Amino acid sequence: MLKLSIALLSLMATGCSSLSLIPTGRLFLDSSSHEDSPPHWVRGTKAIWEKDGVVYFRSSHQIRGDERVNGCFDLARFDSKEALLSEIANDVKGSIDNAQQSISENAEVVLGKVRSGEFNGRILGLRFAEEYYERYVVGEAERVDCHVLGQIRQADFDQIKRTVVSGVVAVDARLREAIARKHIDFFNRAPADAGGRNQPGQQVEFPAN
Repeated sequence: MLKLSIALLSLMATGCSSLSLIPTGRLFLDSSSHEDSPPHWVRGTKAIWEKDGVVYFRSSHQIRGDERVNGCFDLARFDSKEALLSEIANDVKGSIDNAQQSISENAEVVLGKVRSGEFNGRILGLRFAEEYYERYVVGEAERVDCHVLGQIRQADFDQIKRTVVSGVVAVDARLREAIARKHIDFFNRAPADAGGRNQPGQQVEFPAN
């Protein structure tokens, strides 16, 4: 009985010792640059900004360590298109709200579909300038974060917005009338709101290194 108790205590001690070897924080393994130093557009707090007539936006995706990095970038690029459309839909809705104009249920449905990526128009001019991944371990789990930097000219951004506005107006006669009376301007370059969020059309500085 004594030998059994000693064996159990020894087993418990070994288990506790093994658990103490599991890292509790983030352990860097590798990255695109092979250094734990992400580029400024990954480190920045803004997900979308404009500089010199070009709208930039960052999108990220995470996968397990045993999954393909190329597939992760593909998913991040797919996510970025949905994020761009969602930004445009929110921009359109913001212009409507600023004009204190109500919106019909059908128009809300159209904007909801745009936010979810159900967009019938073409996304012209979208390209991906940079990509970056980082591989790390948290606890016992290996993870890979993939980031892509998309960009689109302001003129192309506005063209997509015009397509979205056309879809909304087609199902909401009151909005059509408000636009005809120039009560709503969807392309006014409004300043940042009180929370510091930049409107897609606002001129802001590119995040510094």
